[in-house]
Amino acid sequence: MTDQVRVEGKRVVLRDPRPEDVEARVRWETVEIEWQNWDWPCEGPVEALTEARVKKYAASIAASIAQPLPSPRKRLWVERIGGPLLGWVNQYHYDPEARVTWVGIDICESAYWNQGLGTEALLLWIDYLVESLDLECLRLGTWSGNQRMVCCAEKCGFVVDKVNSGSREVRGKRYDGLEFVLNQEAVSKRRGGA
Repeated sequence: MTDQVRVEGKRVVLRDPRPEDVEARVRWETVEIEWQNWDWPCEGPVEALTEARVKKYAASIAASIAQPLPSPRKRLWVERIGGPLLGWVNQYHYDPEARVTWVGIDICESAYWNQGLGTEALLLWIDYLVESLDLECLRLGTWSGNQRMVCCAEKCGFVVDKVNSGSREVRGKRYDGLEFVLNQEAVSKRRGGA
C-alpha cells in the first residue's frame, strides 16, 4: 500500500481521499452546487442527479477511493484544519519532456470562499508538485468571469500567458479564456533557488 500523503498548511491540509469523503463529494453534486457555476465552463450544464444516479455515483466514488494511488498524486482533497472537507486540487496534462503540468483547484463549500483558503491550498499543491516532479513551469486555465480564480492565480505568482478572446460562453455571456503560467524562475524560487 502506498503511504498516505498529507501536506499541512496553517489553515488547510491537502490529503488523500478517505471513504467518508464520499458523502461530501455527492453533496457537491446535489446540494452545494454553486461551485459548478465557476468551474471551467467547457462541458455545458450539469445534469440533475436522480436518487438512483446518486447511489451509482457514490458507489463509483467509493470504488475510485479504494484504488491504489499514483505517486506523485494527481489529486488531493482540501480540508479545513479543524473543519470540513472543502474541495480538491489537481494536476493534468503533465508533459515530462517539456517539464510542464497544468494545475487546478475547486473549493466547493461556498461558505469558505473569499477567505484565502484556496490560495493557501494552491500554494501547498504547487510546492508538492515542484518537490515531486522535475518541472520547468506550471500552467493554469480559467475564464475572465471567474475573478476569485484570477485573484488566486495571481496571488500564487501566476501571470497571464494567453488570452483567448470571447472563447467561453457562460450563462449566455461571452468571456475570455485565460491561460496562466508560473515560469521557471518562479518555480526555482519555490524549489528554494535550486
